[in-house]
Amino acid sequence: MKILHISLSLGGGGAERVAVSLCNRFAAKEDDEVVLVSVLDDADPKNVFYLKDLSPRVRHVNLHCQMGLQMKAFWRVYQTIRQERPDVVHTHFSAVLLLFPALLIPQVHYFHTIHNLAKRIEEKSGFLKRSVMCYLFTRNRVKPVTISEVCRGSYRETYHVNNDICIPNGSEALTVTQDLPSVTKEIDLLKHQPDTTVFIHVARHHPQKNHGRLFRTFLRLEKEGERFILIVLGDHYEACLAELKDSKCIFLLGPKSNVGDYMKLADFFVLSSDYEGLPMTMLEAMSMGVVPISTPAGGVVDVVEDGITGYLTDSFDDEEFYRRVRQAISEKGRIPRERIRKHYEQHFSMEICAAKYYEAYKTALTR
Repeated sequence: MKILHISLSLGGGGAERVAVSLCNRFAAKEDDEVVLVSVLDDADPKNVFYLKDLSPRVRHVNLHCQMGLQMKAFWRVYQTIRQERPDVVHTHFSAVLLLFPALLIPQVHYFHTIHNLAKRIEEKSGFLKRSVMCYLFTRNRVKPVTISEVCRGSYRETYHVNNDICIPNGSEALTVTQDLPSVTKEIDLLKHQPDTTVFIHVARHHPQKNHGRLFRTFLRLEKEGERFILIVLGDHYEACLAELKDSKCIFLLGPKSNVGDYMKLADFFVLSSDYEGLPMTMLEAMSMGVVPISTPAGGVVDVVEDGITGYLTDSFDDEEFYRRVRQAISEKGRIPRERIRKHYEQHFSMEICAAKYYEAYKTALTR
């Protein structure tokens, strides 16, 4: 089987991480050829964050575009599919890019993973883009893949069809690196006491993450004298510097390639989002036994059972989020790390996720 995946870039986003991990898994099969196409120009360093993680068995093709949905991107995606002649094409960016190939190269089987709530994607799209997505999905030109039961419900409500495949997101388990000793010293210097509770948040700054809710909560806890530190890994937090300039507990450390070292030292992973698909960073945290605390955003509710596999608020109310974080601090250690790790291994590992995708491809080819 020849499999071609399309990602906006190899930058530091969750969808990009899924694309790289899936391609690596598929490429491990001796009889299959795997190509990963990235749209945005890889001359920009931020577009190649995950390139180092790509297996040498995966052939990488870059389209050198400046925008994801410019006409150059449409033409080059079509040309690449025509030249490569794959059995399966799978996008992780925008199904709209598959319009010309789906119409003009119909012998290929097309898939698109909807990495967020379909309703949210629709709301942010213009009329033309909405119309093309509706046509591709409802006419079965492209097989939609939803990543959680909540995302499946959003897709079916938006498009009024039940033709999606639900494959929950999976992640590769994080590992520690040779930098763990230096990261341990770094965190120890930030902690006020040896028993200081360590929270971690990993994401680029983006409105959907509602970092205002996150920082208001932890600034309030700091004012109340709680012993904790909040480690934030990710970029584009410049707008938050003024708000946090007096904090002695919140640390913006920027993007890191050795996230596993920081996760290893954390007690809780915290997420304050207004909406999500199924956040990869949460699954990665769980792979190391870090207890999640989150709002009920998207597929999070399919992952976290409140009080059993983490802490989950009932709503998006700021006060309730604050109370859940306080509860977690007071109950630190009550939820065993091993329980979190096993929950990840049984339901959300990349091994399980990739096997389900591969089965979907084989089923399509058989039909």
